[in-house]
Amino acid sequence: MFSRLLALCLVTTFVGACSSFKSSSERAPAAAYYVDPQYYDLQVLLSEALTFRSTALRFADEKKLGQTGDISLSRSEGEWVRSMGAEYLQTRQKLLDLAITEGEYFSGMNRVKLAPYQGTKIERKSRNVRKDIYEEYKVLNIDPKDAQGEKQVFRMHMALASALMLMDNYLVAIQPFNDNASMRYVLNYDVAQKRALQTLADSYSSISRRQQMERAIEFIDSVMAWRRSKGIPTSPEESQLYALTQSSIWYLAVKNGTDSSGFKDAIANLWNRLTLRGKRGARSVSYGVSMGFGNMVGLVETRKGYLINMPESEKRSLVAEMKPLDILMEKTPFRLTDKMIPGHYGHVAIWLGTEEQLKELKVWDKIPANIQTKIRSGHRIVEALRPGVELNTLEHFLNIDDFLVVRDTRSNITDEYRREAILQAIAQIGKEYDFNFDVHTHTRIVCSEIAYVVYKDVKWPLEETLRRYTISPDNVAQLAIGNQRIFEPVIMYYDGKRVYKDLPYSLGLLLKADDSHYAEFRKFQNL
Repeated sequence: MFSRLLALCLVTTFVGACSSFKSSSERAPAAAYYVDPQYYDLQVLLSEALTFRSTALRFADEKKLGQTGDISLSRSEGEWVRSMGAEYLQTRQKLLDLAITEGEYFSGMNRVKLAPYQGTKIERKSRNVRKDIYEEYKVLNIDPKDAQGEKQVFRMHMALASALMLMDNYLVAIQPFNDNASMRYVLNYDVAQKRALQTLADSYSSISRRQQMERAIEFIDSVMAWRRSKGIPTSPEESQLYALTQSSIWYLAVKNGTDSSGFKDAIANLWNRLTLRGKRGARSVSYGVSMGFGNMVGLVETRKGYLINMPESEKRSLVAEMKPLDILMEKTPFRLTDKMIPGHYGHVAIWLGTEEQLKELKVWDKIPANIQTKIRSGHRIVEALRPGVELNTLEHFLNIDDFLVVRDTRSNITDEYRREAILQAIAQIGKEYDFNFDVHTHTRIVCSEIAYVVYKDVKWPLEETLRRYTISPDNVAQLAIGNQRIFEPVIMYYDGKRVYKDLPYSLGLLLKADDSHYAEFRKFQNL
C-alpha cells in the first residue's frame, strides 16, 4: 500500500513544479492587498511539514509498516526516527499555535459571520443553558472590505491551511507509525517528550477540533464565494492559501461529509481511495491524489524568484532574441518541489513569438482573433499550469531563478513545419492540466508535454512511472546537450545571472544536478 502511495506522491511533486500558483488573472500590485507579516514564515513551516510527510512515507514503505507486525530498528535507524519525530514536533507546534489562536473564534458557541460593509466588530453574548446559569460566547462579525476584516480573513486563511496540513500529515504520514506496536513504543516512551505520538493521535481524533475546522472551512468558502460574486479579486498570496486548503484531504472530506458520522465516513472512504485499495478506478484515483499532493507541494513558496524584477530593457532584449517555438525552461529553488524532485529544471513552456515574427512566417492570419489580441498585449508563452494551459506574458513567467531557452536548429525544418507547430501549440490553450502526467493522453496536458506535442517528430526520452509514460523538463533539456543534440541552448540564466560560456557543456553540468557539478558549473562560468 505505502509503496504505491509513496511513488505517487513523489511523482506528483513534478506536477506541483509545473502547477505552481501563477494565475495571471489574479495578479495585481502588491500594495493593493494586505499580506500578513508571518506569511513567508508560514511558507517555510509548510515546506518543512510536507518534507516530513514525504520522508516519513518513504521510511514507512522501506519498513513495510502496515504489512508486518513488530519491526526491528538498528541503533542508527532508531536515532533517526527519534530525531525526525522531534524536528516535526517543533514544526507542528508552530503551526498549531497559529491554528489555535484563530481557531478559538470557531470553538464552542463562538461564531464568525460574514458582514460586508457593516464594519468588523465583536459582539459578546450569552445564553441560558440551565436555570440561572448562562454561557457566554462571542460573535465575530467580519467585514471583508475594511482593513481589520481583511487582516482577520488573511490570518484565518493561514490558520486553516496550518490546521489542515497537520491533520493531513497525521492521516498520511503519522498514523502508520501509530498503528505499529514497535514504532508506537519508540515514539511514545523511548523519547524525551513522553507519549508524543499519543498526543498527536488524541489531537487528530478530537471532535471539537474537527468541528472548528468544519466551521472555518465553511466561513472561508463563504468569503471566497462572496468575492467571486462581487468581482472582487483575491491577492496572489491569499489565493495560494486557498488553493493549498482545497488541496487538503481533509478539505475534500469535509465537503463530502454532512455530519460528524458522515464526516468520519468521508475520511475513511477517501483514504481507502488514496491508498489505492482495490484496482477498480485506480487511474482516476491517482488523478485525484496527484492533483491534491501536486498542488499542495507546488504552492509552497518561501520567497520570490531572482528574475522577477528583471529590468524592462533586459526583458525587451530577451523578446528580441527569442524566436517562435523556442522551448523555455525554469528552476525555482524557493518552491518545495525543487527540494523533492530529482533533476534541475522544473517547468517547460513554448514561446510563440511576436506579431511581426508570426506574420513573417505567414501564420498570423490562421491564428484565432482572441489569441491575436493576447499576443499583441504581450501574452506569448504557452504553458500548462494548475488551472490548465494558458497563454502568458514573459513578466508572468519570470518568478524564477534559472532560465533556459533552447532552439530547434535542424537544417531540414521548413516554415510549413513551423506553422503547423505554432498552430498545434495554440490548440493546447484551454486544455486541463494532466494530473495523470501521461503523455499518451490528449485531452489533458502536463507542462513538459507541451514540447512533446508541438515537436511531434522528435523522439523524446520518456520515463515509465506507475504504468504510464511521462516526460520531465530534464528529459526535454537532454536533447540540447551532446554531439547529436537536436536543440541548441541559446539563452541561460543561473541564480538570476546570465551566463554565456559554452552553453551546451554548461547545461550538461546542470543536468547532473548534484553539488559537485553545480560547483564545477559556477567555477566554469566564473560565478
